[in-house]
Amino acid sequence: MRPSRPLLAASFTIALLVALAPAAVAERSNRIVWVALEGAGKLAKVDLREGVLRRIDTRGGGPHNVMVGPDGTVVASLWASNRIVIFRDGERTFVHLGGAPHDVKIARNTVVVANQATERIQLVKLDGTFVRRIPLKADPHDLAIDPNQRYAWVTLEGSDDLAVVDLLDRRTPVRYVDTDGSPHDILFAPDGRLWVTDWNGALHVLRGRRGRLVRTISLGVEAHHLDFTPDGRFAWITDHAAGELFVLRVRRVRVIERIDFPGEPHHVTILPNGRRAVVADHANGGLVVYHTRTREHVKTVRVGSQPHGVWAAGS
Repeated sequence: MRPSRPLLAASFTIALLVALAPAAVAERSNRIVWVALEGAGKLAKVDLREGVLRRIDTRGGGPHNVMVGPDGTVVASLWASNRIVIFRDGERTFVHLGGAPHDVKIARNTVVVANQATERIQLVKLDGTFVRRIPLKADPHDLAIDPNQRYAWVTLEGSDDLAVVDLLDRRTPVRYVDTDGSPHDILFAPDGRLWVTDWNGALHVLRGRRGRLVRTISLGVEAHHLDFTPDGRFAWITDHAAGELFVLRVRRVRVIERIDFPGEPHHVTILPNGRRAVVADHANGGLVVYHTRTREHVKTVRVGSQPHGVWAAGS
């Protein structure tokens, strides 16, 4: 007995939907970012097409920097308190660490915390269990994890040095690298070089395990935060004091465009497909979205009071 035409049509429709489902999921993942709202005391999950999907109450604390791990775990520093918050599997976990946690990154299923006012790096498991503390010679500011997830490179308050922290070595885990500048934020480029923004408006590029300085260029007034396109060809850098964005060609470390920003640019994130750059506007409560190829403003998504850290889910 042959199946009826309606049955064949229904079967075809189901098969088509199953085939298209992964593409639909991937397409939506290229629209999702998480943002830390300092003034609102919340984290927000944002679909750049639909707006805010949900808000996570951080019980105040001034949520500052945020990161999304490969498994979807969201971690944020609560800089106006002594806590971090871990949002995983729908549950919040607050971890009290003392001091003023400023930056957070995930490495080897461990949260690495740059804790100001304590002169230390702290390690915390994703379930909130405290692991250990690593003393530094000065207060840490921002940090980056190397591609092998073995070392945390850390900028220090009031110092021209970077701390290089071996996350697996318990005996002598810290050494220091001189930059001859005023390091602010820090991030590894896809080509393995380390980019360091400078409080005085410069950009430093380092290479290798010893952090050999290979290039320094001037940008604006206060080079702030940065991210790279997934293909490694371009970098976007914010300058809070100048009210500008800088787009650079990575291989030559050369500025190809300066963009006037309509507010106070803080963190920037590039979506996983590389098509959009998203910048937190701290003054106006929005995420400002740009086309990465044309560098044109696409839209602004209102999210809440004083957005600072922003991270693309899946990046």
